[in-house]
Amino acid sequence: MTNDYRVKILIRNERILKLIEDKGYVSVRKFCAIEKISYQRVTELISGKLKPIRASGEPSFVCKQVLKALGAEIEDCFTARQLKGFNKRSFEIKVKEQDLKKLINPTVNHETKMIEQDAKNNIRHAIEIGLQPKEAAMLKMKFGFDDGKEQTLEEIGLTFGVSRERVRQIIAKAQRKMCHPNVMRQILKSGADEVFGIKNLPINLKRIKKEDERKLDAFMDMDDSFLERLTKKHLN
Repeated sequence: MTNDYRVKILIRNERILKLIEDKGYVSVRKFCAIEKISYQRVTELISGKLKPIRASGEPSFVCKQVLKALGAEIEDCFTARQLKGFNKRSFEIKVKEQDLKKLINPTVNHETKMIEQDAKNNIRHAIEIGLQPKEAAMLKMKFGFDDGKEQTLEEIGLTFGVSRERVRQIIAKAQRKMCHPNVMRQILKSGADEVFGIKNLPINLKRIKKEDERKLDAFMDMDDSFLERLTKKHLN
């Protein structure tokens, strides 16, 4: 008998997410914006990609920022295993329907909900700032971004009173605009790779992500005191 479902499990630090939620923040992005902390680095900390402890044994710069903002100690936010980080941050398993029912919890999974909503809001923002209103609307309708329902070119054409071919041209132009590196980076900042999986990202987006990660890793290897001074200078 074959399995009925393929389930992807994402690793997230529930301790940090619960503390953020208890502080009254509606999302991780909102927390980062108000506390002036890098959203990308915080999501990496939450997923286990970024180790909270540096080789010297001291908390990393972003870890210090999160602990200070939450008014928490490091043991409040991390287990002994979480302090080491994770090489693999998602897993896929195949299950039968009766087994899937045992896995499903009727309680909303807070960390997944927060991260997915952050990603969705910021992908929408990237679309809207990178495109003309009609281009953005058609693109979202074509891929069912707002309501999950993908519409055909004919259906979109009827909504806007234009031909199927004209809709195709506008959407093609919109997609070319979305390939601009600045827009691609905005999508990366949304956490799209965490929600949809890096394998599902376009080739050029993977390339930009890899290059940006290389630069960011080199930057984060700098001395903590330098990063602190740089942050203070930037905020002032």
